[in-house]
Amino acid sequence: MTPLQRQFALKEKKMTQKSIAEKLGVSQMCVSDEINSRPISHRIRGAIAEAIGEDVRLVFPEYYFRKPKRRTSRAAA
Repeated sequence: MTPLQRQFALKEKKMTQKSIAEKLGVSQMCVSDEINSRPISHRIRGAIAEAIGEDVRLVFPEYYFRKPKRRTSRAAA
């Protein structure tokens, strides 16, 4: 999902950033940062995904489905 899709999905579920923030005891800005792909915490991402009703890996695929990093070292083992 893109940040815009996350915001729309929350709106469809009648959930606000403020309600998620209050539930977790964090600031609304922390929730906003997660929605907009500025990573803060897995716990906040999980709460956002739960509010949307989707698996956290589908809501935030950029954190969970990354390509493996290319090896740069060719040191002999």
